[in-house]
Amino acid sequence: MGHRVQGDRFMHRREFAVSLALCSVAPAVWAAPPRIRMFELYQDDLGFSDTAKQLNGKTVSIQGFMAPHLKVESDFFVLSNTPVETCPFCASEDEWINTIIFVRIKKRQEAVKPGDLIQVLGRLEIGPQTDAATGFVSRVRLVDASFQRL
Repeated sequence: MGHRVQGDRFMHRREFAVSLALCSVAPAVWAAPPRIRMFELYQDDLGFSDTAKQLNGKTVSIQGFMAPHLKVESDFFVLSNTPVETCPFCASEDEWINTIIFVRIKKRQEAVKPGDLIQVLGRLEIGPQTDAATGFVSRVRLVDASFQRL
């Protein structure tokens, strides 16, 4: 007759098929964003890696250290692979450091000390760009980001 029993309830084939499909899709929908490391974004020649190209435009998680803010109230910061004492955006794209990422946060958060390890969640953007508000040149950015101290 096309019915399956689930508990005390009869289920039509279509309902059964939909429930099976949802069970197989749900884990992918609820999966955590990929956690990547800065060195995974570049090739040896400072070109972008296949990983960076595949994750471009997707939400990712990266940990690092917040560089000192230039302004107390800001909605951006520099994420570095190691603690830094000065702003690394005083260079051109040709002098880009492959151990930093420009981060634009969606909601201002209290800055942390440069030596504190943080986890940043945001949408990855790759390719040279000059930020309209700051004038900073970047090759890699996390936008609509948030962070937490580890």
